[in-house]
Amino acid sequence: MAQHLFEALHNLPPEWVVVILSALPISEVRGGIPAGMIMGLPLYQILPLAIVSNVVSVIPVVLGFNWVAECLADKPLLGQLITRLIRRARAKEEMVNKHGVWAVTLFVAIPLPVTGAWTGSVVAAVFGMRFWRVLFCLTVGVLIASTIVTSLTVAGVHIFSALAAVP
Repeated sequence: MAQHLFEALHNLPPEWVVVILSALPISEVRGGIPAGMIMGLPLYQILPLAIVSNVVSVIPVVLGFNWVAECLADKPLLGQLITRLIRRARAKEEMVNKHGVWAVTLFVAIPLPVTGAWTGSVVAAVFGMRFWRVLFCLTVGVLIASTIVTSLTVAGVHIFSALAAVP
């Protein structure tokens, strides 16, 4: 699957690659920012594209997840997937009850697998959080995650360059 994605993105302009990777649930800004840097785009272009596409891509999830979940609940395969997503979101209930929407911000801000704006938006939808508050927290979380990813990518590039320069 990764090979097909790479082939599909290969002929697109670098800006589109950043937007698409940042909007996808698996990669989000964790994939979009490093890809943009590898493709030679300046950070002042990469960051707005990655951040906006990541946040905008999850708005339908926040607004429509519960409706879609109800419609698909009785379908064999999709119903199981939805049930699993809801169960995963409900596992965060203690954290959400304790910290409220800031739990969503923290959850989105940590750039690790199975965290990010997509999962955070499912958690927010399952718990019925208010849209504008959720959008604010998702945006702050994506900004923090983007800062972390950018810092780690720049550091990695510098370390790799230094190691490559050693004879």
